[in-house]
Amino acid sequence: MLTDTTGVPLHRVEDSCSYLYGGLHTVNSESELIYIDRNYNINKLSKDMKTTTTFKERTDSTWEPHCVYWSPSTGDLLVGMYNDDTETGKVTRYNQSGQLTQTIQHDNTGRGLYSKPNYITENNNGDVVVSDYIDDYDDDYDDDYDDNYYYVSGAVVVTERGGRHRFSYTGHPSGSGLDPRGICTDALSHILVCDDRTNTVQMLDKDGQFLSHLLTESQEMGGPRSLSYDVNTHRLWVGSYNNKVCVYRYITRQDAPTDEHRPRSDEEAMFSSTPAV
Repeated sequence: MLTDTTGVPLHRVEDSCSYLYGGLHTVNSESELIYIDRNYNINKLSKDMKTTTTFKERTDSTWEPHCVYWSPSTGDLLVGMYNDDTETGKVTRYNQSGQLTQTIQHDNTGRGLYSKPNYITENNNGDVVVSDYIDDYDDDYDDDYDDNYYYVSGAVVVTERGGRHRFSYTGHPSGSGLDPRGICTDALSHILVCDDRTNTVQMLDKDGQFLSHLLTESQEMGGPRSLSYDVNTHRLWVGSYNNKVCVYRYITRQDAPTDEHRPRSDEEAMFSSTPAV
């Protein structure tokens, strides 16, 4: 669902892959919406919302795109991919013509970096930042939702632009566990990630050191699920499980975080009845 900044619906993308729960869409410099459709193709919706074209057709049935991010610095499209047979993931990079230019899959020892990339972004230094988690299901249940779900593992996996593994963040204190969902970076190169385990938004520095719980679950926001940081207005948009999108500001100038990183609800905070996706 596309809305304006006050929450008024503008357009519904009918063929988006609604059964995936991840970073299914991104926007490029031409204000085109890039999204994953239900057939795992990557499409572009024009700025006027009248024309849909296929940017990248799925040709390999073993790999499914699960998240996308358009890089403002390079114009490339980063795609988090998942192989259901091997339960492994990879990140692919495509140029503006849709040509594959890079694959990030293993560390320098040959070990796989990703289980299941579900959200992806890029930091100001070019690092590729992935919210990576894999879930499993108990076969004793027929229900395909909460009753048979249990958490397995998760991490924020960060590599250099060239693909070298820098670090994996697994919670605070270190190794305490992380169920990462939406992820973004801000003007100061902080990494912000929603943790479904603690219902918080955690702030890390660019090297993976925990700084603070930027947001915690509230009646206003609910449990945070998805994030987007606007570099022009320094607003943080947070989608939550209670079908609201809340807007916060915690940086007033690009070089000066305020109130020790304690965000305040923006004076124009928007509470939307449209689903946070």
